[in-house]
Amino acid sequence: MLQLELSISEIVTSVWDSVLGLKLVPDDSFELTTHRQHTYAGVIQINGEWQGAIAVQCSDALARLAARTMFGMTDDAISVDDLQDALGELTNMTGGNIKALLPGVCALGLPVVVEGADYRFRLPGSAPVLRSSFRVDDEEVVVTVLERV
Repeated sequence: MLQLELSISEIVTSVWDSVLGLKLVPDDSFELTTHRQHTYAGVIQINGEWQGAIAVQCSDALARLAARTMFGMTDDAISVDDLQDALGELTNMTGGNIKALLPGVCALGLPVVVEGADYRFRLPGSAPVLRSSFRVDDEEVVVTVLERV
């Protein structure tokens, strides 16, 4: 599992750096707390010989920075759809790269993005097998790998 954790950490930091120019730092002391602030979660399913999902969660401030950077927009021009599109694309890139690490032939679904101050997402019949936390300044990103059991 350690090699998978390292590979996922490299994928996440590489995606956020190449797309947004942000240097994420692995930091497992961070734990995204959806009940305390408005956050976004992108979830993408993987089906095939391996089945499960990848979730990417971040704060509203980080989703806003991602949309501003990806779409070249000012804060006042960014809509909720733009925030969801930005995180959806980051989730898609992260999920696609993680899928390449998985055994056998697998297909990537479409990302779904949820947002709010107090939500839970669930993939019935699955369990988290890996959770990695990252930070950039005072903002956090949490990536969770869920596997169907």
